[in-house]
Amino acid sequence: MTDAYQLAIATISVATQLFAVIDPIGAVPLLFNVPDYERRITKISRLIGVAVPIILLVFALMGPYIFSIFGININDFKIAGGIILLIVAIDILRGGTSSTVPINPDDYILVPIVTPLLVGPGAITSAIIYMTYYPITAVIIGIIISSFFTYLTVRYSLLLVRIMGQSMLKMIGRFFSLIIASWAVQLIIEGITHFI
Repeated sequence: MTDAYQLAIATISVATQLFAVIDPIGAVPLLFNVPDYERRITKISRLIGVAVPIILLVFALMGPYIFSIFGININDFKIAGGIILLIVAIDILRGGTSSTVPINPDDYILVPIVTPLLVGPGAITSAIIYMTYYPITAVIIGIIISSFFTYLTVRYSLLLVRIMGQSMLKMIGRFFSLIIASWAVQLIIEGITHFI
């Protein structure tokens, strides 16, 4: 396999997994609680389109330095991150959205919609861990792609709800949670295996 092909596969893996962790489809029903959501949807989607990739890129690129400063081993982080991701996945399966951090959509767009609703502990953990699995180019492009599709999901959320209904969107969000759970279990096993 060529380097370009391997890079493309890695990029698709990052983008797909990260989109599942961000889970904008599952978050759409909660966005409708924002006052004047239909009128403000353009502004909200633009802010999300800018803020999500910036936050993820900062954590992805600064992750190794954070490990160094606090003396954290990557395998310790895999176990801790896997547990967080597993909790996020279970929350979504049980309630349709992550409840690891309280969500009050009436407050502001940036907090808590961008974070922790979209870019929560699971997405931040994933972005940091991807840097140990994939080439940096694949991670950066994957973050941009997943952020772009997150923007599209929010921008056209009204159309999605009309076509699919809120119940179907919640079901899709819960399906994505199974992907998150599988990734979480893999991280935990890898971290524990290293110590054994």
